[in-house]
Amino acid sequence: MNPNIILASFAARLGASPVLIGLVPALPLAGGLLPQALLVGWVARHGRKLPLYRRASAFRFAGLLLLVFGAFFLGAWPGLLLGVFLAGLFLFALFTAVASLPYWEVLAKAVPREERPGLFAAIYMGGGVLAFLAGFGVRALLGLDLPFPLGYALLFALGTLAYGAAWYVFGRVEEPEEEVAVGRTDLRLPLRRPGFRAYLTARLFLGLAGMVEPFYAAYAVRVLGKEAELGLYLALNALAFILSNALWSALARRGAKAVFLGGGVLVLATPLLALALPPGAFALVFFLQGAYLAALGIAGNTYLLNLAPPEERTATVGLANSFLGLFAFSPVLGGWVVGAWGYQALFLLSVSLAVLGLWAVRRLPEV
Repeated sequence: MNPNIILASFAARLGASPVLIGLVPALPLAGGLLPQALLVGWVARHGRKLPLYRRASAFRFAGLLLLVFGAFFLGAWPGLLLGVFLAGLFLFALFTAVASLPYWEVLAKAVPREERPGLFAAIYMGGGVLAFLAGFGVRALLGLDLPFPLGYALLFALGTLAYGAAWYVFGRVEEPEEEVAVGRTDLRLPLRRPGFRAYLTARLFLGLAGMVEPFYAAYAVRVLGKEAELGLYLALNALAFILSNALWSALARRGAKAVFLGGGVLVLATPLLALALPPGAFALVFFLQGAYLAALGIAGNTYLLNLAPPEERTATVGLANSFLGLFAFSPVLGGWVVGAWGYQALFLLSVSLAVLGLWAVRRLPEV
């Protein structure tokens, strides 16, 4: 399930400004990415990365519990609830940065190169099935005659339980031993590779085009009056994840670049449709969004892990994620654009950035 749809609509219901709505997806993303370059050397000095992941994930879980507490008990004070909501997201994000590098290291060590596209496709397929079913649960919960924000509190509680289960399961993975890195990790090494620089350019433009993503839900709630349809939107978003995985998996056999191209085309098409569709057909926007998020997830993760030599893997992943974290606050810029010129201007800006993203993807070398 794409959590930004729920988080953005929750912030909108609390009366958050467009800039704050943009901050909601940006905070966990930037907080989880920006500090990673600073953690590269520390992570590399550990032969076993899984214990680091387990400890950091405990603090991420605590951040989610803070969201649940606020939604259950602070509904009478919307301003305070919004503050607690943002604090919980920040705590979750901060320790996402600590958990992320060990997570990718364990995956890279445990899964052979040729099996990675299939693994990511299977992860997204299974998650998509669960998210599709969860979308109907969201629709049912938000459709109940419950005082706000009790429906959202129940959603946050269920999401926290699901995260706890995932934390436990991944924590039991058998991690292969490897030689501990000696000396200082040189973050300049990945930047000397043209393929890595091209990868950063492509992710930059496609990431900036994604500044529009939380505003699809806000637009549906505030302009179209479709809050009751959020569950349907979530279900279609997840269904696209499921159905598109077969396509992306087939394309991945030709290389991650082909999946990047397919995802980039959909990144371009989605805001164009948001401008053109009548309100009754707006659900198609979320369907396409689910398809391109699956594509970019499979392509981005596979391409980066395949691009990095084993001895530079931690530096490559950490540097890439920190670089992308610099632009994770682009939805805040999107909120400013909405406040100044409206949703249509933001959709057009996203189209322009997606065109640049497609140009950059075409320049990627095959790996």
